[in-house]
Amino acid sequence: MPYVQPTAETFKARFPEYAPVSNALVNLILAEAFDAVGSTWLERDRAKAQMYLAAHILSMEGEPSRSTTGQGTGSTGPVKRFKVGDVETEYAGAGSSSGASSGASGYLQTQYGRMYLELLRKNFPAVAVV
Repeated sequence: MPYVQPTAETFKARFPEYAPVSNALVNLILAEAFDAVGSTWLERDRAKAQMYLAAHILSMEGEPSRSTTGQGTGSTGPVKRFKVGDVETEYAGAGSSSGASSGASGYLQTQYGRMYLELLRKNFPAVAVV
């Protein structure tokens, strides 16, 4: 049975927090994730990994708040601090000192990236050569 790529609708069913994001953008990011999650993945993990990676990318780009407010602010990355009284949100930023943004450690910046990394390690475990 050929692999069926997740759609914006299935993505938003799994991650309802991204409902305000346009389907066109979600489909573009899913296509990017499709390139990273290829046919060498276990079939049962492939769609999950693609959606987690897409959610990570969207989060690092400031979604869903970017779509909600309509402002393309430079605030990206995971929320570092959130205050309800007098509404205050501070983002860690993609290049902040709170964590490296390259390699595997870049995935640690969001909950979605951590889940993607977990699936990646299950599918491609470290190999020890004796």
